[in-house]
Amino acid sequence: MLQLAIHINVYTTIVSRYLVLSFVLSVFISGCTVMPPVKPPPVDLTKVKIQQLLSSADAAMQQNRLTTPADDNAFDRYKLVLTLNPSNTLAIAGINRIVERYLAWALDYADRSNLKKARYFVSLAEGIDPGHPNIKPVVNKINDQEDKVVSVFQLDATSVRDQSVDPTRFATIAARIQRHRAFITIRAPDDRSGRWLYQELNRQVDFRIEARFEISSNPSVSLTL
Repeated sequence: MLQLAIHINVYTTIVSRYLVLSFVLSVFISGCTVMPPVKPPPVDLTKVKIQQLLSSADAAMQQNRLTTPADDNAFDRYKLVLTLNPSNTLAIAGINRIVERYLAWALDYADRSNLKKARYFVSLAEGIDPGHPNIKPVVNKINDQEDKVVSVFQLDATSVRDQSVDPTRFATIAARIQRHRAFITIRAPDDRSGRWLYQELNRQVDFRIEARFEISSNPSVSLTL
């Protein structure tokens, strides 16, 4: 009986060790199992499209293709971005830059007394964002400039080019300049003609006239207070 008990204990020990070894091997083998490759996240096609539109819109801005031509301008592309992402800050800022650029051009033309062109660019800005806070100050500036214009004297282009303007015409213009001590804008087809007009007017008043020169095929002298 003792010998049988010994054999049973030995057998039990061997079986236990075998089971432990089998468990260890199974854990080891499972740990060495090759995992399948991790798939990259799917590409967000909307983000890609937005980036393409923003880049294209910025390029159009650099070339002053703000709202024209109809099929290739910055404004339309910024609007497309906002249809994909209504809160996109870059598109919102881009549209604001378009409005600001139109208003800057309007001010530039107002300073040159070209009020028709100035109001045209204001209308373009209003068409994009009628509530933009800088539109009203620009309109006020244009209105003030319009109120300052006293007279515009048109001149014959050939007479100006040949330096043969009627002296009585100069006398009429000079008398108005003298009366108002007006600032004048001389528009002439070239620098030579512009300088000649200035000299002829300046010698008929008792102060040095302040003037600005512009190249134009339609010569004139504009007086502003």
